[in-house]
Amino acid sequence: MPGTEIIDSHLHFWNPERIDYFWLGPSAPTLCRTVDLDELEPQRLAAGVARGVFVQASHDPRELGWVLRELERFPWVRGVVGWLDLTAQNLEIQARAALKDARFKGVRHLTHDVPDAHWLARSDVGAGLNVLETLGLSFDLVLRPEQLSLAAEVMGQRPGLNVVLDHLGNPPLRSGDLKTWARDLTALAALPNLTAKVSGLLTGLETGQDHTPLREAVHLAFGVFGARRLMYGGDWPVATLAASYQDTLETLRALLPPLLPGEEQAFWAGTASRVYRLDPPMSMKNSLVESSFVENSFVENSFLKNSAERFVSGVRA
Repeated sequence: MPGTEIIDSHLHFWNPERIDYFWLGPSAPTLCRTVDLDELEPQRLAAGVARGVFVQASHDPRELGWVLRELERFPWVRGVVGWLDLTAQNLEIQARAALKDARFKGVRHLTHDVPDAHWLARSDVGAGLNVLETLGLSFDLVLRPEQLSLAAEVMGQRPGLNVVLDHLGNPPLRSGDLKTWARDLTALAALPNLTAKVSGLLTGLETGQDHTPLREAVHLAFGVFGARRLMYGGDWPVATLAASYQDTLETLRALLPPLLPGEEQAFWAGTASRVYRLDPPMSMKNSLVESSFVENSFVENSFLKNSAERFVSGVRA
């Protein structure tokens, strides 16, 4: 992929002295500290990452404003997926205020940490999702595998909402039993308004575990979504629990199925740029030429389609 732009669609930073992170605890001591993007800068340059998207890590209402201020020093981060309380009566007012900053692109809730298994289906949450749809904001879904089927049902009722599934829905890589996950991911992939991030996967493996289930999960995702609906995410700094920033990228690159030139461009940059409506790193003229090339490069990749069909067929057997 020489010359292909890379967008990291999923990165974090935090400061526990200023913002509350309810999930951050002693189980991951290397993360229980202030993490600054200055640490990432030499690593992302070495990895060739040109643009990025910050994704929320807290339900603290102070986080979004703090992040936008901090990112003034890091203009390569072009998009922000923040947290807003989807059940708040004044959600639309809050969202419109946040939209005054062009970097604000969408909302995420740490749904995988919500005890209520049916939280996504609640009427007050649904009202919040309707607000996001009306305002053209995306909604990032971070889920446990058992939440995927409900997500497919709820998101299928909102065809106008731009939905992004983080971490491929967290496949159960440690057990290697991907049958139920594969079935539910395939159902989500049938929703045309939903894209997914190939991100946060190495931390789902046991230390020293063979990469076979990871390769199967990635290949299935490409088969059911196609590269134009998938994007790369580094999940820094959480991913450092398993590998360095560059090793995370290179390990994933080695696991990818064969891709056509237009598919490579889509996966590494085009999908994230389109879904999050990121400012281009080049002139508008060059961007239009590039977009035309990508659009015309998408012919059916039989390898991806056949791989997914074989896997899902095996699941059904």
